[in-house]
Amino acid sequence: MVVITALTSTRWLVILHAALGEIGALSFLWVLAELINKQKKNYVRAKWVSLGGVIMFFTNWFLSGYYYVTQYKNLVEPAIKNTNFIWVSNIIMEIKVDIFKFIPILALFAFIVILSFPNWSSDNKIPRKSIYAICILIVFLGFIMVSFGYIVSATVRANLGN
Repeated sequence: MVVITALTSTRWLVILHAALGEIGALSFLWVLAELINKQKKNYVRAKWVSLGGVIMFFTNWFLSGYYYVTQYKNLVEPAIKNTNFIWVSNIIMEIKVDIFKFIPILALFAFIVILSFPNWSSDNKIPRKSIYAICILIVFLGFIMVSFGYIVSATVRANLGN
């Protein structure tokens, strides 16, 4: 019961949301490093790490959806919109929401593409650069999300005096 209470508190939801998103993004950086190496054992590890990244992103999706419905709309958004920093809600948060909808699906696509190739040796004709680009895009968007989340969080803290 204590665990459920802690997980539904605003502070822990935000911490879990940030941690899962960052670890999910970093997992695709790890996948990229494994795939560049072109060894069989690295390919197997890349499959498992990409699966972990997908699970983290989808778990983050549901956790954040709960936070958005229960806390953000009622408490955080009004704290931003009643100030001179309304652009944070109208621009930054809207971009963040759109990226947030896209990242788990992109991660799932990367996982399926990686899984669909039985071998990852240097002699087969796998579209490596495309897969590398997808992983780099996931990492880049993940770090954009971290930056935008910090801007939103800092704006709320500044407006509430915390």
